[in-house]
Amino acid sequence: MRKTLVGVLVGLVVAGTIGLHLAAQTTPTPATISLQERVLMASRIYRVISTYFPEISQEKFDGEYAEYLSRILRSEDRREFDLASMEFVANLHDGHSWFYDNWLEQNYGQPIGFIAYPLDGRWTVIRSRLAAVHVGDVITAVDGVPIPQYFERNRRYVSASSHRDAGLSFFDTPAIFPQQFKITLADGRAVAIDRKNDKKAEEPPAKTEGRWLTPSVVAYIKLPVFHGIETQAQAIDFLKQFHDAKTLILDIRGNPGLGDPKPLQQALMTQPYQSWTEASAMTGGVMLRNYSLGSTGHTEMTITEAVVRPREPVYTGRLILLTDRQCSCACEDFTMPFKTAKRAELVGETTAGTFSFTNFTAFDNGMLLNIASVRHKFPDGSRFEGVGIRPDVAVATTPEDLQAGRDPVLKKAMEMANAK
Repeated sequence: MRKTLVGVLVGLVVAGTIGLHLAAQTTPTPATISLQERVLMASRIYRVISTYFPEISQEKFDGEYAEYLSRILRSEDRREFDLASMEFVANLHDGHSWFYDNWLEQNYGQPIGFIAYPLDGRWTVIRSRLAAVHVGDVITAVDGVPIPQYFERNRRYVSASSHRDAGLSFFDTPAIFPQQFKITLADGRAVAIDRKNDKKAEEPPAKTEGRWLTPSVVAYIKLPVFHGIETQAQAIDFLKQFHDAKTLILDIRGNPGLGDPKPLQQALMTQPYQSWTEASAMTGGVMLRNYSLGSTGHTEMTITEAVVRPREPVYTGRLILLTDRQCSCACEDFTMPFKTAKRAELVGETTAGTFSFTNFTAFDNGMLLNIASVRHKFPDGSRFEGVGIRPDVAVATTPEDLQAGRDPVLKKAMEMANAK
């Protein structure tokens, strides 16, 4: 979910937006949900989606809602209600549209301890906080079920903008996994996962890195996230240090966005560029939503003639961006102008393909609903959601590369930098 990665996004909104709701609770939340509350919640979810989601097929949506009602009316179990709601919202196939319940997170949301997704057709561990699971390990089965089948069986609960995006978010949706399960690895090992009791290594804080790869010629900056101003401020400080570099390699792989990328974008952009084209189910794009009281109905506002003109960039030399499928949301908002204006060369993977302004609703019972309200397209009007931003030079990373500590994407960027 993600895309953002919902685990990160929800962590932010839970800490801030619903803090007051949770503080007001003096008794444990029951594991059941009454018929009246189930029907009320379902009707609210239907209303919000119908009002705000920009690409709805009403007949299909109504049919899915009927199936959703049939499921939630059969049981008062709160987890069953949550899973049914997750599936209903995931049917929108949008990484920024998701359902979340703080009760489910507290009782079933303990982290798995690693992130894995398909590389070269194999489910590969990308990050791990568990001693027994290593980066580059290939997972072949979960509880004896071949992982392709296990994924297809459970992906219906994962909010994602594409099949690839669902794979990226799968292991980052812990509530759909058992508290205890076993993974089988390609090297023959079987690793027991105990989400509640496994000792997990601490994740280091997000910090921008910068160094010379070739002194005075090729510089490198790694930006982990756009949330807050600190990481971008650190990047801009590095830009000033590397001002005279002939080539700058900016690594935004693994960056989930989560912020406003404009400070760094402005520091690197040297030529005019066009903004996104926006479509909304309400009254149009940002300007119309802010200033119009028009009636509900699909409206599209084309803003490709709105040219943004850069001012006083910090770095004006050659720019290479390293991208991957984890680059989503604000990371893609950052990347798009560099691609369309040809200010930078993109190397690596196509980005996630999920970026949207959203309508966020926090309910008194600790449940949350986030629904995409504006559909972004490329300045030429072509589809972005579920497609992503393609690199100029595609470079794949294999499980063997991760196991050996090789970085073929950075290697290719260095070859390009040294070729001119």
